Amino acid sequence: MRLLGIAVVLAVLPGAAADQRQALLQADRDFCQAVVEKGLEGWLFWFAEDGKMFPDGAGIVTGKAAIRERMAPIFARPEYSIRWKALGADISGASDFGYTYGTSVIKSADKDGKPVTRYGKYVTVWKKQADGTWRVVADMGNTAPPPK
Repeated sequence: MRLLGIAVVLAVLPGAAADQRQALLQADRDFCQAVVEKGLEGWLFWFAEDGKMFPDGAGIVTGKAAIRERMAPIFARPEYSIRWKALGADISGASDFGYTYGTSVIKSADKDGKPVTRYGKYVTVWKKQADGTWRVVADMGNTAPPPK
């Protein structure tokens, strides 16, 4: 009887992990949509209080206040936009940590005001909070060649 119980649990786990992976991918999509709709406030909403950013060419930025300070001037530019698309996700066996990765497109202007489009790739590390929501604990992105 005990072996049957273990077999049932093991059979259910792959489906549960797939569901959690889908939930994490949805959180990533919701994060992007929040940024589209709310800019900086949408960006900050998805970070854990002690979340970290690893900006390309800069030091580690830790905590929402520091993230706000770093990102506010960027989001304040009227020509600035960032969009991303998750290409995949993985999740821990305990379903409390995971990561998403994908590609991004950043639009801004150069020093002369001419439009610039940059392509990138990213990894975002997520932690499930006590209330069951996913929040970003580490976010890193850098440049990539344009898509083919």
